[in-house]
Amino acid sequence: FFLSSFLTFLMIFPSIFLYKEPKKEIKQKPLSMVLKEIFLVLKDFKFVGLIFIYSVGFWVLYFQMYDSVLWYFKDYINMEPVNKFINKIININFQFNEAHITVLNAFTIILLQIFVSKITSRFKALPTMAAGIFIAIFGMFLFGFFHSPYTFILGIFIFSIGEMVAHPKFISYISIISPEDKKALYMGYLFLYGVIGSSIGGILAGFSYHFFVEKLNSPRALWLFFCSIGFVSIIGLLIFNKLILKKK
Repeated sequence: FFLSSFLTFLMIFPSIFLYKEPKKEIKQKPLSMVLKEIFLVLKDFKFVGLIFIYSVGFWVLYFQMYDSVLWYFKDYINMEPVNKFINKIININFQFNEAHITVLNAFTIILLQIFVSKITSRFKALPTMAAGIFIAIFGMFLFGFFHSPYTFILGIFIFSIGEMVAHPKFISYISIISPEDKKALYMGYLFLYGVIGSSIGGILAGFSYHFFVEKLNSPRALWLFFCSIGFVSIIGLLIFNKLILKKK
C-alpha cells in the first residue's frame, strides 16, 4: 500500500509539468438534461439488453479471478514444481501465490494486447466477441479440470487472451448499435458492465464456491457451472444479434 501510494504520488509530476489542457468549448448542461440523458439510455432495451448479457456472461467469469479462482488456487493447486523450476533458473526464492494470478492476467494483456487487436481488427465485432468468450471459457476449463500448476498458469494465460479478444470488440459493437447522434452518450454508459459484472460475480462466487466446493466437494462442478454461464452468454449474444437488432 505504501508503494502504491508513492507511485500514485509520482503521477502528479507529469500531470503538472507535461500535460497541457487542450482548448475546447465549455458546455455546461443543466441537471435536468443530464437526468434526461440517463433515462434516454436506460430505456433503450437493445443497449441495456446487450450490457446485461455481456455483463452476466463474460464479466461474471472475469471477476472470478478476484474471488473463486483465488480460493480454488489456495485449496487445490500446489505450485511447488513451478517454484522449484523458476528458482533453479534464477535463485530468487520465488513463491507463486494468489497475487501472481492477477499479475499474470495483467502482464499477458500488456504483452499481447496490441498484437491481438491487430489480428481481431479484421473481423466483425459480435462473432469476435463470441470467440473471445469461448477462449476465456476454455482457459477456465483448463485450470478447473486439471490440478497441474502448469495447466493452471496456462488456463489463466488463455483466459486473458479471451479477454483481449472479446472486450475491445464489445466497445466496438456498442459504437455500432448506438444512434449516430448519441454515440458519445452511449459510450459513456457502457461501463455499466463493470457494475453489473462485479456485483453479481462477487456474490455468485461466494454462494457457488460454498455450495459446489465446500458442501458437495466438487470443484469441477463449480467450473462447469461458470463455463455454462459463458456458453449461455454466447448464445444470448447470437440471439440478440439475430432477433433484436435490425440489420443496416
